[in-house]
Amino acid sequence: MENYMYDVCFEAGNLSDSALKHIKRYFNVRRLSGRGDCEIYEVDKDIYKISFTSKKDQEAVLARGDHVINTPEKEDIRVSVRCDNNAKSRKLSNASANQKSASSKGVEKVFKLDQYLLRFLSDCKKPYSELEKLLSALSSTFEINIETEELVVLRDPAGEDASSLKEWELGVDQVIENLKIHNSIHFEFERDKYAILEENHFLQNEDLKIYFEQGSCVAVVVGERNQVDKILKFTSDLQEKQQVKEECQISEKRFALIKEQFESCINSDLPALQIAPKRAGVILLKGPEKDVQEGKEKLAKLAQGIQEKKIPSKYALMNFLDSSDGIKHFQRRFQQSLCSPVMLETSGSDLLLLSLSDEALQEAARVIKRDLSLEIIHLENTQKSSAFTTLKEELSKAVKQANRESVKVELKYQNESSSDAKVQLVGFTTEVNELKNMLLEYKRNHQMHEVRLALQFPEMAKHFSEIMSMAGVKKNSVKIKPTCSSSPCIHLKGPHCAVESLKETLDSYLCSLVTKRFEVKGPGVQQFFLGDGAETLKLVKNSYMVGILPINDEQPRYQVPSYSTSLSILGSASAPSTHQSPDYENIIHIKVVVGSLEQQKADVFVVPMVQANMTSTLIGSSLFKKSGQQLQTNFNTVKGRGTLTPGDVLIVDATPGLGCSKVFFIECAPKGKKLTEKVLRCALVCVFTLCEQNSFGSVALPVIGPGEVLSIPVKDSVNILTQEICKFLSQPTVFLHTIYIPIMPNYSHSEEMFETVLGNFSKKMVDKKGQALFLSLTSDLDEVIMAVNGIQLHLVFGDITNETTDAIVNTTDFKDFQTNGVCKDILTKAGPHVHAQLKGAQVASGQIFTTPPGGFPCKTIMHVCGERSPSVIKTLAKEIVVQCESGQYQSVAIPAICAGQEGMDPNVVAKSILDGVKEGVQEVNLQYLRNIRIILLKINVFLEFKAVAQQVFSDNTQKTAPASLVPAIVTTRGHSSNSSRPKALPKLSRSLPVGLNFSSLMTHTSALQRSSSLPVDLISGSTSLTRSKPLSLPATPDLSYLLVSLPDTEDKAAFQVREKEQDNLFTQVTWCILGVRGIWQKVPEEANHKLERADVNDGIVDAQGVKWTVDIKKMEATACVSGQVTALKRLENLPDFSLPIYWDNMRQNEHLKVVDLDQQSAEYQTVKADFKKTIKQTVLKIERIQNINLRRLYEARKSELEIKNDPAVGAGEKILYHGSAQASCSSIMSTNFNRNFAGQNATVFGHGTYFAVNASYSAQATYAVPAADGTQLMFVARVLTGHYAQGLGNMKTPPVRVAPDQFYDSVVDNTQDPTMFVVFHDCQAYPDYLITFK
Repeated sequence: MENYMYDVCFEAGNLSDSALKHIKRYFNVRRLSGRGDCEIYEVDKDIYKISFTSKKDQEAVLARGDHVINTPEKEDIRVSVRCDNNAKSRKLSNASANQKSASSKGVEKVFKLDQYLLRFLSDCKKPYSELEKLLSALSSTFEINIETEELVVLRDPAGEDASSLKEWELGVDQVIENLKIHNSIHFEFERDKYAILEENHFLQNEDLKIYFEQGSCVAVVVGERNQVDKILKFTSDLQEKQQVKEECQISEKRFALIKEQFESCINSDLPALQIAPKRAGVILLKGPEKDVQEGKEKLAKLAQGIQEKKIPSKYALMNFLDSSDGIKHFQRRFQQSLCSPVMLETSGSDLLLLSLSDEALQEAARVIKRDLSLEIIHLENTQKSSAFTTLKEELSKAVKQANRESVKVELKYQNESSSDAKVQLVGFTTEVNELKNMLLEYKRNHQMHEVRLALQFPEMAKHFSEIMSMAGVKKNSVKIKPTCSSSPCIHLKGPHCAVESLKETLDSYLCSLVTKRFEVKGPGVQQFFLGDGAETLKLVKNSYMVGILPINDEQPRYQVPSYSTSLSILGSASAPSTHQSPDYENIIHIKVVVGSLEQQKADVFVVPMVQANMTSTLIGSSLFKKSGQQLQTNFNTVKGRGTLTPGDVLIVDATPGLGCSKVFFIECAPKGKKLTEKVLRCALVCVFTLCEQNSFGSVALPVIGPGEVLSIPVKDSVNILTQEICKFLSQPTVFLHTIYIPIMPNYSHSEEMFETVLGNFSKKMVDKKGQALFLSLTSDLDEVIMAVNGIQLHLVFGDITNETTDAIVNTTDFKDFQTNGVCKDILTKAGPHVHAQLKGAQVASGQIFTTPPGGFPCKTIMHVCGERSPSVIKTLAKEIVVQCESGQYQSVAIPAICAGQEGMDPNVVAKSILDGVKEGVQEVNLQYLRNIRIILLKINVFLEFKAVAQQVFSDNTQKTAPASLVPAIVTTRGHSSNSSRPKALPKLSRSLPVGLNFSSLMTHTSALQRSSSLPVDLISGSTSLTRSKPLSLPATPDLSYLLVSLPDTEDKAAFQVREKEQDNLFTQVTWCILGVRGIWQKVPEEANHKLERADVNDGIVDAQGVKWTVDIKKMEATACVSGQVTALKRLENLPDFSLPIYWDNMRQNEHLKVVDLDQQSAEYQTVKADFKKTIKQTVLKIERIQNINLRRLYEARKSELEIKNDPAVGAGEKILYHGSAQASCSSIMSTNFNRNFAGQNATVFGHGTYFAVNASYSAQATYAVPAADGTQLMFVARVLTGHYAQGLGNMKTPPVRVAPDQFYDSVVDNTQDPTMFVVFHDCQAYPDYLITFK
C-alpha cells in the first residue's frame, strides 16, 4: 500500500462487499469519476478511505465533490468525498449542485447531471426533442455541456410576463426531475455481461444507448427506464444460460479460515465468478466454466494449507462443548490471543483444531488440554447417607455459582443407588477442580478407609484387645482386625476421619510402649503358669499396669524359633534409658513409576536447580505450576540472603497441592560434565542423609541430568542415581523404606531411561555375599497376565523381535519393507526367501499372509496390514487367534498393529486388538493355543493397553512382578529378622517401670535350633534360676531388651565350625537363582551350603526372603507361595578368580568359552537394546565371551584403578563399542584388543585402542568390515576409563595428571561430551560380547 499515498474520504452506511467492489471500480474509471488507480478500505465505522497513486487523480475526484454510483443492491449511492475522515465534515445535499444565476441573455439555471445522461440526450433525437418541447412550454431553452456535466436552462426574456420567476423555477425543476425519473443509468462491471452487451450493441434505439469504456471494461446503459430494465433482463437471462455451477465440499469452519484470501484472489483474478454458500459444508461457485474451474482449483489449494490437530476426547467432554457453547468460547479467546485464527470442529469423540499456523494450532491444543477436564470420582456407601445428601446440596449450590454467567461445569451422578456411586465432573479445569476438591474432602472424611499399623511382635496382635484396654481406647465405628504372622499388624477400617484419629492415638501409645522378653529354663514351667502362676501374672499386671503376653510357639520352621512358654512384658516408658536404640532392618522398596514428579506421593520430593533458581529446570518449573506461588514464597524464606554452593540441599516446606511434606532442592553445577557429575553425587548423598536425619520414610527422586541445563547423557545420569542409591543402601537404614523413581513418558529417551534404571537395580538387588540390598523392585511397566477362557494373555513391554513364540505377527504395508524398523528386523532375520514371498503378495483387506519362519526362531510368521482402520485391526486380531488354533500353535506374539510412529491413537488400537482377541478366544474352541503375548515397544502404548485391558478383562487381570513373591524371612547384609515392616518405628529410649522384678517367673526354652543368631537361654533381672551364667547383651532390632546366656561349649564349637564351612564353600562354589527380571542372583551362604550338600528337603530361602522348593536334577526352584518356577545354576570358582555371576559354568582347564545367548533372556535383550539406541541394522546373533585369563587381568586392573583414583571417579567402567573385521575377531577373543595395531584406521587422538560411546559410529564399514553376505561384527567391551584427558595424535600414553608420575587413565575426543575413548593399557578393556548384525 506504500504507492497509494493520496487519500480522500467519504461516509456511507451498511455497505456490502459487493457495493464496495462497485464503488472501487467506479473510481478506477477516469470518465466516470475523474480519477485512476486506487484502493478502498474502511477506517472507522461508516467512514471509508480511497487512496490514489497520483495527486492529480486525487484533485480531480475532489473537484467533482459528489459522485452518484449505481449498484445492483441499491440505486444511486451518493458519495461526497473530502480530504479528511472527520465524521462531522460537511455533507453536500442533492440540491447543492444546482445553481441559479443571471446573465446578459436572461435568467438561467444550471443542473448537475450525470455525463452519460447528458451524452444520451445529445445522441438521441427523441429524448432531446421531448425535453426541448417541455422547456419551450416554459419559454425556455437548454444547453448541454458534457465536459462540465452541466445542463443549462435559459429563460426567454419575452416569456417573463407569463409567470413569475419562482413559478418558472418550479416548472423547470419539475421537468428536470421527471427527466431523471423517466430515464435510468446502469453501470455494468461484470465482464461476461459486458461481453454480452458488446455482442448485442445493435439492440440500441432512440430510447436506449450503450456506452463502452474499453480500458476499464465497463458498460453504461442509459435510456428510458423500461428499456434499460428490459435490456438488463435480457443480459442476465443470457448470462445465466452461459454460466456453470460447481459445488465445492468444504466445512464452514475451514472456509472461514481461507475466505479472505479466496475472495481477494477471486476479486482480482476472476471478477466474473460468484461465490455463495449452498448449504452446510458446501460452497457454490457460479460463472464462466473456465473461471469456475480455476476458482475450484484455487479453493482446493488454499484448503490444503489448512493444518489440523486432532485432540482425542471423551463423549462427555464433547457433549459439554456443544451444550455450553464452549467451542465459541475458545474461538473467541483464540481470535483475541493467537497470532492466527483457529477454528474448532467436532469429529466423533475427538475435537479437531484447524488453522493456517502450526504455532497457533499447538498453542490452542495446549490451552484446550489445560482448560478442559473430565473427572470421575468414585464414592462408596452413599446409600441412605445423610452426609452424602448434604454433599449433593453443597455441590448443587457450587454448580449454580460457577455457572451464573455461562455454563462452566456440569455434574452428573452415576450408579447413585449402588455401593459404587460415581460423580462425573466435566467442564473448565478451574471449576472442575473446585468441585473435585469438595468431593475429595468428602471422601477423606466420610468414605471407608483402611490402614495398616505395624506391631513389633505377633503376640501384640493376638492380644491386642488387652493393649487397647491399657491405652484406654473405647470401641467406636472403626473395625479393628489384628493379624498374627511374620509381619504382625492391625488393620483399621472405617470412616476416614475416625480411622485417622484412632491411628494417631494408637501410634502415639505404641511408640510410648517398652517391651522386654523373658525366657528361663526350668522343669515344670508350663504347669506352673497354667496353675498357681496365673494368679501371679494377674497380680503383676494389676500392680504395675503392664501387659504380660504368652509367646506363640507355632512359628514357621524357616524363622528364628521362639519358645513355647516365653513371656513378653510391655508397659509405658517411665524414664529415659541410657541404652542406645538399635538399628532396624533395611526393608527398602524401590518403585519405578511412570509419570512426572508432581504426580507422586512421598514424604520428600527431590528437585534439581542451578544458580538458586527453583524453576531453572523442567522438573522445578512443573512443580511450580502445580504448587503455585506459595512454594516460591517458602523457597525464598528458607533461602534468605544466603548463597548456595553446588552440592547444597535446601529443605522447603511443601504446599497442600503437592503429595509430599518437604521438597529438597539440590544446587547443581550447570554443564561442565565432570564437575556436574561430581556435584550431583555429593548432593544425592546429602539427600539420603537428610531423609534419615529427619525420619522421612519415602522419597521421590527423578533421574537428574538429561536435558539442556545439566547436559549429562541419559545412561550416565541413571548410573549416577542408581550407584548412589545402592551405596546408601549398603549401610543400615532406620526410617527410609520406599524410593520412588518417576520417569516421564512420551520423551525421546523415556524407554532408554526406564530400561537402564531397571537393569541397573536388577543387577544390584543382591550383593556379592548373597544378601539383599533392598527388598523389592517394582515398576508400572511390569508384565500383566490375564486368564481368558482357559488361556493366558500377556501384556509385555518389550521388543517383538526378541520373542520365540510358535507364531510371530509382522505388521507391514506389503510395499515398504525397509522403513519400518521392526518389520525390517523380522525379515532380515527370516532371510531373503521370506522377503521375496512378501514382495509379490496380493493380500485382501483384513486377511493374513503366512510364510515359513526362515531364520527367525518361530514356526510361522503372520504378515498383516491394519490399514489404520479399527475394524480391520479387530478382524485381524480375531483371525490371528483362529489361524493359530487351526495351525496347532501353542503361542503367538502380536505387536500393537498401526500404533507405531505417526500411527493411530494407541487407545483405539488397544481396544481393537483386545476386543478382537476376546472374540476369537470366546468363539473358537481352543485346544492348542495357550499363550497370547501382546508385545508393546513404547511406554505410552503399554499404558494404554494396560488401561483398556482393565476394562475388557476386568475380572481377570493380575500383575506379575517381584512383589508377587512373598518373603519368608529377610536377610539383609548380615542382619536377620523375623518380621518385615513397611516403615521402621522411630528410635526411642525406653525402660520398664522401676521396681518390677520377675525372678519368680520361669520359662523353658527349646533345644538348640539353627538360626542366624546363637540359640540362647534367656533370663530376667539379676537373679537367675538357670544353670548358666547370665550375660547382658544390647537390645536387638525389634526394640526388646534381651538377657542372653551362653550355650554349652560343645554347641558353640559346632556352630563355629559350621559357619566357617559355609564361608569357605561360598568362595569356592557359587549357587545362583534366576531373579524375576531375568538377572542371576547369588543365594545366601546358608542356602548355598544346603544346595551344594543337596540338603534341600525343607527348601531354601533367597536373599529377598522368598522360600523355594528345589529340584536339583532339573536345576529348578519353585516359589512356595506363588508357584513361580525359576532356574538355578552352579559356578565353580578358581582360587584366584571368581566367575562373573552372569557367566555359564566352565570346565576345569577351560579358559575360553563362547556362549550364544538365548534371545528371550534379559541379558540378550539388554545388550540388544543398548546397541539399537543409535543404530537401525538388525541384530542376528549375540555371543558372550568368557575368557578367564583376560577377565582376571581386567579385574586386577580395575581394582588397581579403584585404589588409585578418588571414589567419585574410581575405575570409571563403561560399556563401549568396537567394530571389527571377521579376521580379527578370533584374535581379540583369545588375546584381547591389541594397541600395537593402532593406526590401521586412524590415530587422531593417540596410538591406543579406540572405543565408541555409540554403536552407530563403530558400525561404519571402515571399522565393522562387512563380510561377503553383508553381515558385520561389533564387540561390546567393558572399558576402564578412570580419569580422562583430551587426546592428541602423537600420544602413546596418557598425559600427566599430577606431576611427576600420576597419569590420566585414558583420553577422549572431547572432554566435555566424549563420544570416543582411547586406552593405552591392554588389560584396560575386556571383550564382553560379540554382536553379529546386518
